[in-house]
Amino acid sequence: MQGRRLVPVALCLAIAVPASAQDPYDDPPAAAPAPKVAPATAPTPAPASPKPAPPAPKAAPAPRAAPTPRAAPSPAPPKAAPKAAPPAELPPSREASIDDAPVFTQEQKDKAKERFLRGVKLLDEQAWAPALAEFLASRELFPTRVATNNAAVTLRRLQRYDEALDMFETLLRDFKLPDAEREAAQKELAELRSLVGTIEIVGAEAGASISITGADRGEYPPVKPLRVPSGTHTVRIFKAGYEPFETRTDVAGGRIAVVDVKLKRLVDSGTLRVTERGGKNVKVLVDNVAVGTTPWSGTVGVGPHVVALSGGGKLGSQPAEARVVSQQTTDLALVVEALDASLRVNPTPPGAAVLIDSVNVGNGVWLGRLRTGAHKLEVRAEGFLSASRAVDLKKGGREIVDIALERDEDAPAWRKPSNWMVDASAGLLIVPSFGGKIASDCASDCTSSVGLGALALVHGGYELGSGLGFGVEVGGLIASQEVTGRSATLSPVGFPTPTFGVANDQRRLFGFLGGATIGYRVGEQFPARFRVGVGVMQAKLRDVREGTFEAQQGGTFTAPKSMSTPSATYVYVDPTASVGYRLGPVELALDVKALMLIGVVAPHWDDSIELAAGSDGVGTYPADDVLGSFVVGVEPGLSVRYTH
Repeated sequence: MQGRRLVPVALCLAIAVPASAQDPYDDPPAAAPAPKVAPATAPTPAPASPKPAPPAPKAAPAPRAAPTPRAAPSPAPPKAAPKAAPPAELPPSREASIDDAPVFTQEQKDKAKERFLRGVKLLDEQAWAPALAEFLASRELFPTRVATNNAAVTLRRLQRYDEALDMFETLLRDFKLPDAEREAAQKELAELRSLVGTIEIVGAEAGASISITGADRGEYPPVKPLRVPSGTHTVRIFKAGYEPFETRTDVAGGRIAVVDVKLKRLVDSGTLRVTERGGKNVKVLVDNVAVGTTPWSGTVGVGPHVVALSGGGKLGSQPAEARVVSQQTTDLALVVEALDASLRVNPTPPGAAVLIDSVNVGNGVWLGRLRTGAHKLEVRAEGFLSASRAVDLKKGGREIVDIALERDEDAPAWRKPSNWMVDASAGLLIVPSFGGKIASDCASDCTSSVGLGALALVHGGYELGSGLGFGVEVGGLIASQEVTGRSATLSPVGFPTPTFGVANDQRRLFGFLGGATIGYRVGEQFPARFRVGVGVMQAKLRDVREGTFEAQQGGTFTAPKSMSTPSATYVYVDPTASVGYRLGPVELALDVKALMLIGVVAPHWDDSIELAAGSDGVGTYPADDVLGSFVVGVEPGLSVRYTH
């Protein structure tokens, strides 16, 4: 019979509805082989298949008398109801006596079947959570293959992967499946195991209560692995006389997250005494951790605690606050009632405080049962804007509420602390032109190279939490440029007019820089920074010159190489932009720096230097400026920064 699948991708098992010809609710829960069933018409994008025929009428019991009498169960032990099941890692013995098997009445079977069919109807309405509740109730009354299958698939649909994994394991362990269904269930099991991790708790006190993401997980040491869906989970450990332990841990699918617990004895404490007004013996939860049963009394820390009662199933009490005073006893009497709705609150950030009807029920995910009707939810966290939400819980409903807080940018939590920092930068200095008379005399027949060199600076300063920083910097530069074939003059000694020719200059600039800086920085992992420094550069320029000139009495001569090394003083401005990557206190960055030099004392050729001038005797070059009064360079480079 063709059926639809619950989930279009990777979900291998169809929702099952018992056929009228062979009704699993007439058989023991673990009969081998299990009766065949018809797939359900679960809602999916695929076309709808016809709904199964209704179960056989129960008015005439004679048709059920024809098969083999079922006075005694099959030799294979039936699956016990979930509350009586042993731990998952210890499956029921296949050698057990039939006297150990639970006995199910026809009334239980009929009610289980009614619950099951009610769940299938809810699936048609895509009411996943209510449908799951019906399948689980059916299993509790009388566990069958079809109810177990449907519960497993619905749990997966609700993304309760750890519970779905447990249910699929139960399906494969406790029921005889047709080969195709078994193979599909095994594939589903393998996929779920990649979505489920394990939390391993070590170091806690024996008997301490364990709560994971708001769910009671027994006492330490746990009797079976603590499996959870992959993601972030809040782990709480509680034992009377000790400070509660709470932490958040990230669990990856298929991996084990180890939580090392060190409980500290209470220094200042009081006694909390919890009773149920009607005298019922029910479970007591303090700060979302099961600590015992009523009447309960224990030593807890001073301050507010959230207390609730759980009587199993829908029975429980609304969360209530109890304020414990040092060295005193605080009495709290609660009433157990039917809580017909369940609620899960997923706050963001994960450790935010959750308040329900003004009662702080703890930090992180909260899961529990409440009265039907209107409730007010609040989520608070330091550094975030608080948010509230009103919910109206319906009878039998299960609400999941996600509340994400917006960051309060003005909150002290986001104000970065001020700190000292030091950084060093270096890079290639590119100077298009050194300027001066040499550059202006370079006409069409002249060639001039791009000035190249290096610039290195060390900077130290103090940066405020806002990102604004102040500091000082020191460093040095070197750059060279060559000009060939420029127009030049040489003045022979004793002649009234100069001679004309061409000259070649090789200039090299050496400078020492020192100044003050101001900057602004944003970002953490990939910070961006803009900084500008202003200071003074003391420099020396070396110009090595040679040339060819016309003699006063005809002919030409070659002037030998001569060198002038004048000093200079410049004011500099060096705006810098950088983008970095932070590795703890160290930051690596790519920089782009502009260097602007403004002449205060520009360097000139030393006109007292005499050189051979051929037949004209000796001569001198004029005292022209060998470096411009305004020079611009660009430096792409790298920097490393350390923050303390």
